[in-house]
Amino acid sequence: MKRYGWLAIMLALLMEGCFFSKTPEEMGRDVVLSVSNCSRLYTVQYNVHKVLTHQDFSKIEGSFFFEKISIPIPGERKVVLPMDATVKAYIDFADFSEENVSIVGDKISITLPTPRIEMTSSRIDYENEKQFLSWNRSRFSEEEKESLLKAGRAKVLEDMKGTDIIERSQLCAYNALLPLVTAAGFRRENVVIRFSEDVLGKKHDGVLIREMVGDDLSELK
Repeated sequence: MKRYGWLAIMLALLMEGCFFSKTPEEMGRDVVLSVSNCSRLYTVQYNVHKVLTHQDFSKIEGSFFFEKISIPIPGERKVVLPMDATVKAYIDFADFSEENVSIVGDKISITLPTPRIEMTSSRIDYENEKQFLSWNRSRFSEEEKESLLKAGRAKVLEDMKGTDIIERSQLCAYNALLPLVTAAGFRRENVVIRFSEDVLGKKHDGVLIREMVGDDLSELK
């Protein structure tokens, strides 16, 4: 009797598994729900150290017989500002939906949003700041240094287009999401994770950077 009892239990468990196994479409909805619960997925972090330098000369500006004139005055000043910044790449899932997921049979294809870049922190290393002044020139004000820092932020983000931050972000996002998709029930070999066409066209090179920081790029070295 004990043997028949165990057989009955095993049969019941097998039948329960059959009745409650999910279809690929249901598993796909589980993936969408899990991904949507994550508003942002931070994938890559760069810690950047940059030395900002700026030099200017004094001049007298005015008008003479309705003509604008500019007369240089001897004397110059130069500032060296070490800057530390943190730049991160992330995937924004705010608009992620079932439209990003395609299921054919037992295969799933997911199109992720374009990786984005943001500067999460920046600061001037005031302890190592240096200023070189002519006798007739005043020191750089805090407002002027803040303006240089703003231009420095834009310059750092501009320089990011020459790095592999987007490619690394894609790889990290793939590695982060693959276990989630397989946990939903899909086999690893049946999972394809793609990225939107904006990345393929390198839109992030210039457009996204200027959308974030504007065109305030001074002639910093």
